Amino acid sequence: MISLLVAASFIDIEHQIIPDGINRCGIIVGIISAFIFPNIVHEFMGMDKSPSQEFSSRIEAVGWSLAGIACGFVILYSVVIFGKILFGKKSLSSGEPVIWNIIEGKENPILIIGDNEIPFEDLFFVGTEKIVLDSTEIEINSKQYGADDLVVYYDRLVVGGENVIPINEWQTLKGISSKITYKREAMGLGDVKFIAMFGAFIGWKGVLFALFAASIIGTSINLPGKFLGKDTAFTRIPSGPYLAAGALFWLFCGSDLLQWYFNLLTIQIQ
Repeated sequence: MISLLVAASFIDIEHQIIPDGINRCGIIVGIISAFIFPNIVHEFMGMDKSPSQEFSSRIEAVGWSLAGIACGFVILYSVVIFGKILFGKKSLSSGEPVIWNIIEGKENPILIIGDNEIPFEDLFFVGTEKIVLDSTEIEINSKQYGADDLVVYYDRLVVGGENVIPINEWQTLKGISSKITYKREAMGLGDVKFIAMFGAFIGWKGVLFALFAASIIGTSINLPGKFLGKDTAFTRIPSGPYLAAGALFWLFCGSDLLQWYFNLLTIQIQ
């Protein structure tokens, strides 16, 4: 499991994607491991009962593994759906055609729409966001592309859905658009499958702990950069590595931390 978490994290950082092969392999291995080694219910999933080697205990362990898969999938899939509904799309300009251009700033490019200037660091947080410009005119490096759709990612431009231009290859970029839309996802489906994968090993308790830990780790790393207005490699780390870190925390000390926390609550109540 640890090797899968590490591999998926580095791939996610480098390519902003978690391969389905890793997730499928992990889910299958997790379920099989629960059947062959039912003691993972106690060791990894934080259950109080340490199962025997009887067949019924093996089936029970598989059930807890499936519960971890379902818990992780349902929670993060809900985040994706509701995130798209609530925050997935924002209109930057609509109605009358407006002149726009993208210029180089001190650290990152700046999108200028009419009189409004929007730094890229205010638009691109994890790399999955995009700006869709329904343009009547597009000019890239003094080359005219005419009326077409332009999609701007933090690292590339896509003209007409086919022509891909790495963002470090353009010097000038401007055009006229009647509609400019900013789109983002709270989380990708790869993350949904990823948490379902390690949920097969650590169960529903581990999944909940990993989500909580990932949110704390991610906030601790990203928040200082946002306040300081600094755009660094750390502020562009996607969700996958944080989820993996949360799962690793659970594996090594999660149960002990939970026990300490509940004991602390009991003392305070008394």
